[in-house]
Order: sequence, then structure tokens, then C-alpha cells
Amino acid sequence: MSRAGQRLDRALGRQVGEPVTIDLDATQITVYGRAKDGAARCRTGQTSYAPHVAFWAQRGRALTAELVGGNQERLSGAACATIATRAIGMLPAGHGQVDMRIDSAYYAVDLLHRLRKEQTRFTVSVPRSKAMWKTLAGIPDHAWTDALDMAGAQVAETTYTPGGWAHEPLRLIVRRVPFRAEQIARLRGSRRLATIHPDQLQMALDGQVDSVYGYSFILTDLPEPVAQVERHHRDRAQIEERIKDAKLGVSLRRLPLSDLDANRVWLHCSALALNLLALLNDLMFGPEPAGHLPRRRQAKFVRRMLLCVPARVIHHARRVVLRLSPTHRRGPFLSTWAALAALPSALT
Repeated sequence: MSRAGQRLDRALGRQVGEPVTIDLDATQITVYGRAKDGAARCRTGQTSYAPHVAFWAQRGRALTAELVGGNQERLSGAACATIATRAIGMLPAGHGQVDMRIDSAYYAVDLLHRLRKEQTRFTVSVPRSKAMWKTLAGIPDHAWTDALDMAGAQVAETTYTPGGWAHEPLRLIVRRVPFRAEQIARLRGSRRLATIHPDQLQMALDGQVDSVYGYSFILTDLPEPVAQVERHHRDRAQIEERIKDAKLGVSLRRLPLSDLDANRVWLHCSALALNLLALLNDLMFGPEPAGHLPRRRQAKFVRRMLLCVPARVIHHARRVVLRLSPTHRRGPFLSTWAALAALPSALT
């Protein structure tokens, strides 16, 4: 599938040396029945599997995936490093600079060392800990600037060296978002409250202060300006849309087989279907769609507009004619068909 995507990129005139962003994330798939090899109870108590998927952000394609028990939503650093190496190995030869955006569940020095060895830059969310709160206290008030495309948010930076990190001190970017006391009261039980320092949260709940800040911490070796790096890392949220589409648009909402390896095949078939839809999106919108990249339509839309198309088969003058419905005689279907017909014969 990686090679097929590379051939389509060449046919569409995309440059091989373009920068690449890889997003890595996991989800939970609840399963039922006692005979589920490898399944385990996740943190919420359901028996589940945990697929870990790496996506090429600019293309919307899955590069690699791994399936483990639901209690392994957080993998070891060595396991994370293996997935990262596999994902990078699926990129075309001669690709540009690779950046990897990583969730806090994958925060491990082993992974950061592997990315440095692979000459891959990174941004990684850091779990809130005593070390983070202590580092936050050393940031002066004048260091905060407005975040990009996020009303009310501010960002600042300092340096931090994780335990076991054998290279230069890394940039630690901090984002803060204000919360008013009435907002906090409405967010009881929400994970967003975990971004607030526990002492400040209690003061807000007790009515001692009118507002507090919620903080997020990002460790990175990217050289760009602080606000730009923070927005770049925030854009990793698009992987949630790809995972949701894998669940609701293809077949990843269930893993129905009893054998772990068989369910791994099911996972890869789901990734294959998602990638085929991503290729169809490339044909539908062109290599550089307008607006925020990647401009992706949901799987259900693609099936309705390109695959499950109503038509009549007509026999006329010893010919078989496929007559489309009026809706599909123009628009995305015809433009995609024309783009497909224009591809080299080796691809079609």
C-alpha cells in the first residue's frame, strides 16, 4: 500500500522531498466474550484491545499499526520506538524532514533516542508531574505570548532535560488556557480539569479565586518560533478524525475474531480500506486541496459519492451503456473519474 501511494503521488506531481509529519495515537476497541485471545481490561474496566496506529498527516494514510491488549494503552519505550521505526520505513526514499507528533501516553526517553537516531524531529506531550509544575514556576510573567488560532490561550518556553536524555537540553513549551470558576463547576469530572494545578483547582472550587489556568506541556527539538511549534503540535488532533473514520467509516469499530493474530489482520484490513479512501480523496480533491490540509471527506461521503452510485444498465446499438443518476453526471464523481482516467496505465 505504501508503494501504491508513492506511485499515485508521483502521478499527481507531488514532490518526494516534501516535509513529512507522522502522528502516533491509540484507541480502545471494546470486545465481548470470554474467548478473546490477548484482550484485557482497560482503565475504564471494559475488556478491549488497543490498536496503536501511525498516520502520515499530510496524506491521511496509515503507515503502520500494532494491536495489543486494552491494558497496554501505554506501551514501553522500546515498543514505541519499534513502531516509530516501522512508520518511518514506510516513507518514500528521498522524503523530506520528518517530524513526529506524539501523545503523552508515548512519552519515553527510549522513543526520543530512537527518533534522534532516525534524524526525526519531534513534539511530545509531557504528563503533568511535580517536575513540570516546578519548571512552570520558573517561567517569568513577561515570557507569555498569545497562542495562534486559539482565543485566550498563551504560550511560553523554557528548557528541560528528561532523565536519561543524553543530548542537549530540549525546549519545553507550555500553553495555558484560562478557566473561570463557573466553568470549573460545570466541568466536574471532565479530563480538562486535570490541566489545572491541584492547589489552584481547589482554590477555585472553594471560591477563593475567580479564575485559574490550565496548562499543557510540550517537549520538542523543533527550531521554529514557540507559537508556531505549539500550533503544529495542536494540529495532531486530526488523527482523532482518522481513527473515528476507521471506526465508523470502515470496520475498526469491532474486532470480532477470537485469535489475536486474526484480529491483527482485521486491523490491517481496516487500515487498508482507510488508505484506499485516502487515495480516492487525492483523486477527488487533487494533490493540493484548498483550505487546511489534509482536506478529507468521511468514508461514508466517499462511498455515497464515488462507490455506491445508482445507475442503470442500458443495451443500445449493441453497446452496453451505464447511465448515471442526474446527481452523479456532474461534480465529484465525474471529476474523480477524469482524474483516474488521466493516470498512467501502469497505475490503473
